[in-house]
Amino acid sequence: MVLFAFTSDTEKRIAIVETVSDVPVFFFSKPVAEYDVIGKAMSFSDMLKMASDQKSSVRQKAEKIVEIAQKRVENGKITAFDALIIELENDKVLAIKFKSEISKKAKIDNYDDVPVYFFCEPDDEYKLVKKLDADFSLRAKNGGSLYDKINSMVKRTLKKRKDLELDNFDAIIINPDDLSEKLINFKKI
Repeated sequence: MVLFAFTSDTEKRIAIVETVSDVPVFFFSKPVAEYDVIGKAMSFSDMLKMASDQKSSVRQKAEKIVEIAQKRVENGKITAFDALIIELENDKVLAIKFKSEISKKAKIDNYDDVPVYFFCEPDDEYKLVKKLDADFSLRAKNGGSLYDKINSMVKRTLKKRKDLELDNFDAIIINPDDLSEKLINFKKI
């Protein structure tokens, strides 16, 4: 099941991704700037180890991914890279080199026409509508990938949208540290 689906560029919102050790990390997003994929940043066995780690936060996992990718550069497995694209749905981490200057701007994924920001912040100004605490049953859930957990969270939030009459939000920001969610509205210009 694919939850996140890219929509046309005209419907996309721009985000600013977070960095780990000065490396932009793209989760559920793609860079706006043109880039070349220079290789896989992690081996399959590294991906399996990462997937089995249920105790680390998303940020801790991202730090480990960057560390592994940098070691692959040191060992000559891949050339120096500018950023990483983490494709959780495909269990891939791609090392990329931008064709011009390094950029943290990203096109994000939508679900049911709702932009979902993960490991990034909207480039547009916004105001908070409601903060939803993390569903600790989801955080503590053993097994299942991070991708599955994020999918479950977004589905649950969109279901709550109807149950709690929360029709007045434009997007969801998921905190990568505690998996809480902020429902936001974009400020009108």
